[in-house]
Amino acid sequence: MNDSPRRPDFGMRGRRREPGSSVIRAATAPPPVSEGAFGDLQIVQSQYLADAEPGPLAQGETRSAEDAAHGSSRSLLRATGSMAIANLVSRITGFVRMSLILWTLGGAVASAFNTANQLPNMVTELVLGSVLTGMFMPLLSRASREDDDGGLGFVRRLITVTATGAFVITLIAVAAAPWLTDINLSDGKVNTSLATAFAFLLLPQIFFYAVFSVLLAVLNKNEVFRPGAWAPVWNNLIGIATLFAYVLFAKDIDPKAPVNILDPAILLLGIGTTLGVVVQAVVLLWPLHKLGINLRPQWGIDNRLREFAPSAFAGFTYVLISQVGLVVTNRIGSAADESAIAIYQSNWLLLQVPYGILGVTLLTAINPRLADNGTAGRNKEVVADISLGTRLSVAGLLPIIALMTAFGPVIASGLFAYQNFSPEEANILGNTMSASAFTLIPYAIVLLQQRVFYARESYWTPTIIITVVTAVRVGCAYLAPHVATSSQDVVMLLALSNGLGFLAGAVMGYILLKRSLGPLSGGEVLKSSGWVLFASVIGCAVALAADWILHLHLLVGAIGSFGDIIRMAILTPIALVVIVAVLTRSNLPELAPLTNRISALLSRNRG
Repeated sequence: MNDSPRRPDFGMRGRRREPGSSVIRAATAPPPVSEGAFGDLQIVQSQYLADAEPGPLAQGETRSAEDAAHGSSRSLLRATGSMAIANLVSRITGFVRMSLILWTLGGAVASAFNTANQLPNMVTELVLGSVLTGMFMPLLSRASREDDDGGLGFVRRLITVTATGAFVITLIAVAAAPWLTDINLSDGKVNTSLATAFAFLLLPQIFFYAVFSVLLAVLNKNEVFRPGAWAPVWNNLIGIATLFAYVLFAKDIDPKAPVNILDPAILLLGIGTTLGVVVQAVVLLWPLHKLGINLRPQWGIDNRLREFAPSAFAGFTYVLISQVGLVVTNRIGSAADESAIAIYQSNWLLLQVPYGILGVTLLTAINPRLADNGTAGRNKEVVADISLGTRLSVAGLLPIIALMTAFGPVIASGLFAYQNFSPEEANILGNTMSASAFTLIPYAIVLLQQRVFYARESYWTPTIIITVVTAVRVGCAYLAPHVATSSQDVVMLLALSNGLGFLAGAVMGYILLKRSLGPLSGGEVLKSSGWVLFASVIGCAVALAADWILHLHLLVGAIGSFGDIIRMAILTPIALVVIVAVLTRSNLPELAPLTNRISALLSRNRG
């Protein structure tokens, strides 16, 4: 009996290699169809059965193209299903955490805190979270194919290099905390000294975010998704506990009082928030141990890492350009109003809730598949993934966007107008939501395009796209103070600028992808988007009419902001029922599992 830990396969287990291609799965019997709680899982399965290209067959195999498609699509379905609940819980706990920040700290202190907490994310979330994690996938694919140990030595070197570099960057960032906060806030209305005190305590997160990102890439390449999906939940829970402790034991921070970093309230918020990021990284160590990965440092630069250096520079250039847009937004917001940054960032985090449930789940599951197909040059499969990912993103997000656009102030009032966050600030947040909810679609498309380019090892192309995004965003942001009729409107226009930037980036990405891959099934995407948009507009129009006929706004006068929660609890089902009813007439193949199930249910009830 062999008691040694099992060797990690990094995608190799149960696969075979064809000459001139990347690793593909051996033929297996498809598992039973999952009846998961989320309709989008069924949509994923249905469309992959229709669109996936089968891999080449080995000698003696007799499986059909449909069987091959079943194997790959249901593998994606299992991966998506295992992450869907975790991502849902992560977004819910993240939303609770965001709400508590606004309720307990108020707009002015929350702006200082969020600015400081944003600093480590500016580097790690964009570079090591979204960018380098995507770049790591092709490298891990190559190592798993080329190395006798299945890429284990490469993984150890990759972790060592990442952790060492992140440690050095963290030390530099902490020393530069006053400069980092000043460049983001300038001489605006947000308390720069308070933001700097928080920054000293929060910037150490950089190291742990970096370690988390590389460990997550290794686990995902080995098709271990659940620990990484649940890790942010632990982070959020610790953040929530920290905010409860602040309410129970600390004295409220006065945004206009002199700042002392040793103030118990500041220490509690800073250390507790950083502890959450530490735990988020640490919880990935056990799954890696179960894979048999030795995390002892292995020094030395692998040749593939040397080859990767120019591509890594492309990633750092990407984040540098994106930071320009973020810094400009922070400076303009800080100059306009002391609560502007908290409102802007809360709006963005609120938009991330629906995106995280669908977009992140789908993107994480498709990423290893894109890496294999991209490095092997299987363009047909890559185009099918782009088309499917875009249509599913539009189908899942457009109804939510329509509701946010139509009822932004109602949603914000019901969720946030409590304790230290005033109804006036909540109304600004709601108008900001209405103006910028459309951002979700181009944002989701840009991130999908980004992963396609990284899978094809075209690392500089996303930098071109983010340059377009930032140029449009910054240009529009500088116009905001001159166009706004009041300082409170500036934050709404900043959010609108962000959306227009991503819209321009999505168009540029489409042009570049079409140039390198050929036709991208744009007609299918437009047809699907048109139907979902039509259904969403009709659904929200009916909900608005119901709101007017029933005089639901009177609930707010009777019971306060909680009345808006009841209001949305009544109107949201009305809108969704109408949207689904319209879509049952669309005959869109990606929605067939959902619409067929609803039609069968209605027929059964009529019978």
